[in-house]
Amino acid sequence: MESEAIHSYSMEGISDTEMAIVEATPIPTPAPKKRKKKSFVWDYFTVENVSEDCSRACCNQCKQSYAYSTGNKIAGTSHLKRHILMGICPKIREENQQRALISGSSVGASIDPPKRRYRSSAIYSHPFDQDNSCINLAKMIIMHEYPLNMVEHSSFATFSQGLQPKFKMPDLDAIETEVMAIHHKEKQNISILFGTMPGRVSLTIGLYTTSQTLGYVSLTGHFIGNDWRLHKRMLNFMMVSSPHSENALSDAIGYCLSEWNMKSKLFTITLDNNCSSHDIYSANLRDHLSNKNALMLKGKLFVVRCFAHVLNVVAQDVIASIHGIIYNIRESVKYVKATIEREGKFVDISEQHQIPSSKSLSLDVQMQWNTTYLMLVAALDFRHAFTSLEACDPDYNEAPTIADWKKVEIVCTYLKLLYDSANTIMGTVDPTSNIYFQEAWKIQLELANALQGEDPVVCEIAKDMHEKFDQYWKDCSFILAIAVVMDPRFKMKLVEFSFSKIYGEDSARYIKVVDDAIHELYREYAINPHSLNPSYTEHEQNRQFNSVEASSIIVRSNGEACDFGEDHNFDVSINIEETHTQNIGETHAHNIEETQNIGEVYMVEQNNGEVNFVLEPNNGHSGHIEQELAIVQVKGEPDDGNYNHMNRMPLALSTGDGLLDFDIYISETAVADQTKSELDQYLEESLVPRIQEFDILGWWKLNVLKYPTLCKMASDILAIPMSMLSSFSTGSGNKMLDEYRSSLRPDTVEALFCTKDWLQYGPAMQEPPSSNGLFKPEL
Repeated sequence: MESEAIHSYSMEGISDTEMAIVEATPIPTPAPKKRKKKSFVWDYFTVENVSEDCSRACCNQCKQSYAYSTGNKIAGTSHLKRHILMGICPKIREENQQRALISGSSVGASIDPPKRRYRSSAIYSHPFDQDNSCINLAKMIIMHEYPLNMVEHSSFATFSQGLQPKFKMPDLDAIETEVMAIHHKEKQNISILFGTMPGRVSLTIGLYTTSQTLGYVSLTGHFIGNDWRLHKRMLNFMMVSSPHSENALSDAIGYCLSEWNMKSKLFTITLDNNCSSHDIYSANLRDHLSNKNALMLKGKLFVVRCFAHVLNVVAQDVIASIHGIIYNIRESVKYVKATIEREGKFVDISEQHQIPSSKSLSLDVQMQWNTTYLMLVAALDFRHAFTSLEACDPDYNEAPTIADWKKVEIVCTYLKLLYDSANTIMGTVDPTSNIYFQEAWKIQLELANALQGEDPVVCEIAKDMHEKFDQYWKDCSFILAIAVVMDPRFKMKLVEFSFSKIYGEDSARYIKVVDDAIHELYREYAINPHSLNPSYTEHEQNRQFNSVEASSIIVRSNGEACDFGEDHNFDVSINIEETHTQNIGETHAHNIEETQNIGEVYMVEQNNGEVNFVLEPNNGHSGHIEQELAIVQVKGEPDDGNYNHMNRMPLALSTGDGLLDFDIYISETAVADQTKSELDQYLEESLVPRIQEFDILGWWKLNVLKYPTLCKMASDILAIPMSMLSSFSTGSGNKMLDEYRSSLRPDTVEALFCTKDWLQYGPAMQEPPSSNGLFKPEL
């Protein structure tokens, strides 16, 4: 009531007209208050209205503008923060660099960090390190083969200063010192790597020449490590005054073996195409080898010829046999590709002959025989088009004749053998030695069959090819065959099959040579085993027999066996067997192991409780016995469960299960099984199925416990480098040092070459990632 009275009182004195005007007048809505911008970017940006519903943020320093709002949409501030923090604004970047030079702080430190973290480039997050920068510069020079004196190039110095004004360019002496320091450090790592090498090492030898009379010899070691991966490292790059002299290579190899402490670990040497086996076999080299390094198989495996080299030589010879025809084809391809008009005309002619448009001509690189092969194959598809072009183009008169095309077709047939073989080798990531035999025997068989043909053109071309390849086959088929035996997919079966194809009725004689050699080599490993793979050694050392303890009993000439152990220990022996090794004939394949039972050991209990062991020899073995015989024993303790207190006798074995007769049977069969070697067991087992991605090193790694000795032999054989050149090169083989490197000190040259090889692998035990799955042969 009171409020109504007040309201009526407030309305008194107001006419009806005035009241109508008041009610009709709208009450104005107060404008919303603008929120204050809180982001730090607005200390650097100002919002400018471009149009009625569009505004942009303009940098106060460089006047660069960015989109901010369009209508009701606001772009945010992330892109504005990047403009400031990432150094996009040139004015802010310049100011920050000046502050950094004055205060010594890192670039960008003067800007207050935002509340959130934003990514920035490495230059803003890491302090500058002069020493580390010099090391990285030296590694760059090593890895990319830049000249050392590039540090004196003014343009490079200017470029470096632009990247980092604080960087002080080292002089020539300083960068050379840095290179030598890196070399010394990496060499220590490589020494550790070769120190852990479980087996032997195979070397590859390469020759380099200079514009002077000096030469260099490179030596690279190849081996399979404890990780069962193929490793290779350059060991030395040495200057020799006369690289082709009688003792030059021998001295270099001997020095390398001594420096790396590998005199007793040398297995094979693979030669560059310019090396001669006479140099390697010189007496000087043998003097460098220690007495411990008796060459395996009396040196039959010592020297290996490069497989890629023989492919190059054979390919070069067959290409030379039709040199004139190849010249005409090369000039024909050049003529067609010289102008767009000619190429278009040739395409029209090809369509008339219904040649698929997917095919095209290619020009070769004369120093790469694979490109010449591909050029010839492509030209064969266009043979009729070239003939038609000659008929309608008066300026072209170099088309090969029908007889020429026939020769090209024959040459391509045999070049394809070499081309496919080279591609197989190059396409293998880890080129272990087992992969070469299959390629070599196919080429040998095809060339031998070609000689038996009736086509005189084929025989003429195949004759020169076979002459060169047959010499390689005679020199290396032996070691190639031994290598493929270590492939569980083939073993001796592929050798038997291929030799029967190549040698016919005489194959048995060649097969026996390989079989004898592989068994002789195994016996050398069995007699003088190297240290086992650590994983296997550790496994053997950790094998514990909880209740059974084996030891040796020495049987004296009086027929008694000496007593081992402490009081109350009892040795129970089952059988004593003697193994005789008898060499039957000088030409026999194996040493025959003969096992004979020479007697039994009886345990006799004396009145004082002691137990003696007495040997009762069989007939024919009553003579003087002096040798130590390993037999099976069981020792029982009076306080354990293996001791029979009633009879004062140990129970049968540690289990106390009463199976003494079973233990006798096991001991007898175990001795019988020992007459079959690991090699014989391996050869008698079924072949492993042939799968495309078979990992031979992985297979041997899994079988190291089953074939401990054979695994050591396999790892050394599979690591033999059968090839060391780029498979398609047709050059002379001599690598030439450039003028600048030839002028450097020999130790600096060695540091540059060796360290580049070492750095590409990273840490000592890591291999570089393969490029497109292809193995890059050593250059």
